[in-house]
Amino acid sequence: MEPMVPPKVGELAGRVGARAQTRVEGYLRDLTRLVNLDSGTFDAPLVNQVGCELAVMLERGGWRVERHPATGFGDHLVATLPGDGRRRVMLLGHFDTVYPAGTAATRPLAVREGRVYGPGVLDMKGGLVLGIHAVELLASFPDLARPDLVFVLNSDEEVGSPTSRQLIEEAARAADAVYVLEPGREPGGVLATRKGVGMYSVTVHGRAAHAGAAPQDGRSAVLELAYKTVHWHQLNDFEKGTTVNVTVVRGGTRRNVVPELASAEIDVRVPSHDEATRVDQAIREIAARSWVPDTRAEVSGGLNRPPMQKLAGAHSLSRLAEAIVETMGLEFAELASGGGSDGNFTASIGVPTLDGLGPIGRGAHSSEEYIDLESLPTRLTLLALLIALAPPRSE
Repeated sequence: MEPMVPPKVGELAGRVGARAQTRVEGYLRDLTRLVNLDSGTFDAPLVNQVGCELAVMLERGGWRVERHPATGFGDHLVATLPGDGRRRVMLLGHFDTVYPAGTAATRPLAVREGRVYGPGVLDMKGGLVLGIHAVELLASFPDLARPDLVFVLNSDEEVGSPTSRQLIEEAARAADAVYVLEPGREPGGVLATRKGVGMYSVTVHGRAAHAGAAPQDGRSAVLELAYKTVHWHQLNDFEKGTTVNVTVVRGGTRRNVVPELASAEIDVRVPSHDEATRVDQAIREIAARSWVPDTRAEVSGGLNRPPMQKLAGAHSLSRLAEAIVETMGLEFAELASGGGSDGNFTASIGVPTLDGLGPIGRGAHSSEEYIDLESLPTRLTLLALLIALAPPRSE
């Protein structure tokens, strides 16, 4: 049976919300320190600089921070903070960005017309600082019990979290709830579901020949890839929400040579594990089939992030979020996304997960990336109360 929403949510939201207003200036100071340092995923020394700044901020609030080295990437951070000993909440976010070294110097953090701009400000340095400040906000209310906390901050999310997935899942297994600090979409919104993400690479082998003198001797890898592309796109099922897209194609060497090699990258988004299985099997079957004689194909990759489907326990978290949002006079929205996050991992192992709890903004991965400054107190209040009032998973 669903647990009752804790009483006096309105009173708590009023108290916490009033104090959240006073934290915006400090929030911006911390955010500036992070945004004005580059942390592109593959620039490990730069990523580690940002990790050091985050560790200082966490330790300021009493967190115990451990560094976990990762080959080819910056260190991941796992921070813990003891609470009431009855519940355990996990916060989750990444501090790598998609921007190359030098971006922060040319586009440092700037506040203009109620918006905060800068590389990685929304995705997702703003969410990390929000998590740190939400916990500090709770600490200023001695009468509010706080659960035991673990905060996982990883350095490789933008490329699929290849070295941090195990760390994330291990930390999540002991948690009653996971809150993912990816960007928010609406002031009263939370993300409860995300599609699974698949990434495939295919190489087609044909036979080279002179395109004018002896084309009959060749076997075009490009032509074979074209046939396969048509069939892969037929796997789309927009009613279910499944999308299959051949997005990057390469082939051939010269105008007058029948192409011996061609390659493609395929992006897959699926709403369920059943769809993931269907699409994976079909992609491989199409790769194995030949339309052009004497050609063959190799396929690698697969489902990188399992679908984030809504668990029974996530219904309780969603109801709690709805109660908090409505007491703040906002319209609650339970959202879904075609993009993946590390929340896909935690939900797929059975841990109730809410995502999209970071600040509101737009333009992630672009030069116009920004946070809506006005959203910060509301999002701080929502996250702080979700942490404070999180029910044990057994409920």
